[in-house]
Amino acid sequence: MHEKKLTSPKFQKWREWMQGIEPEIRFLLRDARVFWEIRIIIHGHQRTQDFHYGYLERSHLNYMLARLRRQIKPNEAHISFVGLLHKIAENLGELPNSHSNPVRSGANNLPDAALSTDVIHMHICPQTIAEDIAQLTSALEACETFVGERLAYLERHEAKTAPVFKEFKDCLKLLDKTYVKYHVLFYGDGLKTLQPPRQPGTLKGLIKIADDFDAELPEFKEYMY
Repeated sequence: MHEKKLTSPKFQKWREWMQGIEPEIRFLLRDARVFWEIRIIIHGHQRTQDFHYGYLERSHLNYMLARLRRQIKPNEAHISFVGLLHKIAENLGELPNSHSNPVRSGANNLPDAALSTDVIHMHICPQTIAEDIAQLTSALEACETFVGERLAYLERHEAKTAPVFKEFKDCLKLLDKTYVKYHVLFYGDGLKTLQPPRQPGTLKGLIKIADDFDAELPEFKEYMY
């Protein structure tokens, strides 16, 4: 019975979907880091960079929001992570018995250490999946609000303080963490993040220090990558 469920057509299809979704999330995380690195390069070369910053930010904001929506807003036209979660919730019986538990709740409160244990300790239920979907949806909505406010600031400087990038970072972290949780469910390995590893020296030779490099640049407070 256990082996049959492991090799059921639906389960195998879901594994293939996970394989297709993984590189898209990796690209999102990678591109977020590249965005900040390019901003540093622009700042290092010149101070008259309003045009470059504006173009870079507008392009990045729209690109990232479109890619986040692709993963978090289900669409029958393409595979999405949240769409996959809906499918799993609707067909929970296709998962191995050791992974599904219709009684247990609060699985989102499992300690981080649980992610590195054997996959047999991973339990999910419809409530758990619904909580994951709700958190991702809420994070995306916060990003949508942020993008609107940030674009308005870039175009008209209506706000006294520029909206920062916390919402994007929080959404990306949540998407990464949630994907890893279900990756463990399907594959049982020790994947901890899709975040690209740091590579010291990546910007070596690309940065020239401007005369006013130490001038205050509040938007870099939120630089995390």
